[in-house]
Amino acid sequence: MVDELTDLRKQCVTSLYTCVDNVAMFMNEQERETEFSKLKSSVEEYCKLEARNNVANEALEKAKDETDSSNLDTLQDRFNFYLNNLASKNVNVNSHPYMTEFKKRIEKGRQKSRQNLDGSDLAITESQNQYIDPITKRPIVDPVRNKLCGHIYEKEAVVEFIAMGKKMKCPVAGCGNRENLVPMHLISDDELKFRLTLTQHSTMIQEPSILDLDESVL
Repeated sequence: MVDELTDLRKQCVTSLYTCVDNVAMFMNEQERETEFSKLKSSVEEYCKLEARNNVANEALEKAKDETDSSNLDTLQDRFNFYLNNLASKNVNVNSHPYMTEFKKRIEKGRQKSRQNLDGSDLAITESQNQYIDPITKRPIVDPVRNKLCGHIYEKEAVVEFIAMGKKMKCPVAGCGNRENLVPMHLISDDELKFRLTLTQHSTMIQEPSILDLDESVL
């Protein structure tokens, strides 16, 4: 029966881990942190249940070790004695394996959220073969990438904004990165710049008004 309860607790905690993964993947930052807090409270309760169960088992084993046919009638008294002594010890929930794994899951979820690009923004800009700067709302020409979240900005616009001394987090809607933008977070994206240049030239070649040719002689 004890083993069954232990297994059941583990199954319940594993389900909470799965909830953490889903919350990190599908909820925005505010909703995510609220749900993380609720899930943490649930894990704490399972940690306490596990600790109380371990204390009871240890007390029983101590009492049984001192029990034989001559003092069998005092088993309950000795069990209660050890139970009270062991129960007086403080339980460090934060160091419990359940909580340790829970914290790892949360941190992993937060990291994934910071690294993921905003899917809807990318779908729009890439379908148009251009990237739109979230600050100026104009097509990006000289791209720099935020190495914390991966989002892309127009270099001149973001550098000027930072130089003004204003504190600004990533301006892309829905970004989970909560760090203020600083120059050390920005890296030049030469590969994207090359792609944007190719796209620009390709567009120019396909635009008749640019070439201004008389199609009758072609």
